[in-house]
Amino acid sequence: MKLLQFKIIYLMLCLGLSNQLWSQSLVDDANLSMAADGSSGSFSETIKIISSSKKIFILTNNNQQLGPGDFISLALEDKLAARAVVAKTHQGQVGIKILKIYSVSQWSKLRRNIEVQIVKGDDSFFMKKPEVKVEEPTTAKIKSEDDLFTGDVVSDDDLGILDENKNRHIKPDNIVAITGSYFQANEVESRGGTIKSPLFGLSWSYQFTDNYFVEGVYGRSLIDNYPAEGSQTLVNQMTARLKYNIKGPAYTYFMPYIGFKSQTVSSPDAGKGPSNSPAQNDEELVVIDELEKSGPVFGVTLLRRLVPGWFIKADLGTDVLNVGFAIEF
Repeated sequence: MKLLQFKIIYLMLCLGLSNQLWSQSLVDDANLSMAADGSSGSFSETIKIISSSKKIFILTNNNQQLGPGDFISLALEDKLAARAVVAKTHQGQVGIKILKIYSVSQWSKLRRNIEVQIVKGDDSFFMKKPEVKVEEPTTAKIKSEDDLFTGDVVSDDDLGILDENKNRHIKPDNIVAITGSYFQANEVESRGGTIKSPLFGLSWSYQFTDNYFVEGVYGRSLIDNYPAEGSQTLVNQMTARLKYNIKGPAYTYFMPYIGFKSQTVSSPDAGKGPSNSPAQNDEELVVIDELEKSGPVFGVTLLRRLVPGWFIKADLGTDVLNVGFAIEF
């Protein structure tokens, strides 16, 4: 009888100890799981391209952890710099759009060809930062690469973007362009007709207030065998313009302008032909004098965005008809 009682007591003790050990194991496993979920791991990628507005970045995707629609944070030196969303992946690289700037000092250090830390998803636990959750927009979606050009994906008011003026159709202050066209001049009466020569232009526009630009334009054309065989004539054009920017459809911009143009001519051999008659020399001087002119001009500039930061440009005005390429910065 005593032996039976002893066996029962021993069995109850074993069952009690095993239950305590099993319960403790479950608690430990739960704590480990919660600790793992609460930490945010990071990995490194390299910045390849930064747009002029510093809103669009192209990064490497060497870790193959980024896909369209992922929300990520960029960090330098274990300090968060900015919040972004992945817009597109292509050939081992990703395009992202910046949503919010965390630290202006860290943001200013971002440049091409440097490695940055990427925090995917929730970044509130990164380096034990204060737990301030970033509300991710639920209605905005990246549907195509065209969304990189628009401001409709994320509300700037809600996300506090610091580097944009919403009143401006073109955000940067400066636009530099290279253009080409033809310059036409009348021949002397003895030869008759007109002559055409390539005219190359360089322009710089500065946005001094929202959508108002002041622009300086320089044009140059070197005409061979003008006004006579074996001579050269150099034409220089200087134009100042005041322009207003109007946003059109399909990433186009129309800039009506008024301005003033001055055209000077250099032709050292004009009117000095040794075999020419006095009348022929006078004709050469007359056509050269006709080229030197100045006065008011007006017209419109057309800009069509090709990719972020780049435009195709055309000037249609009383001063010139040309086409070329422009870049904003």
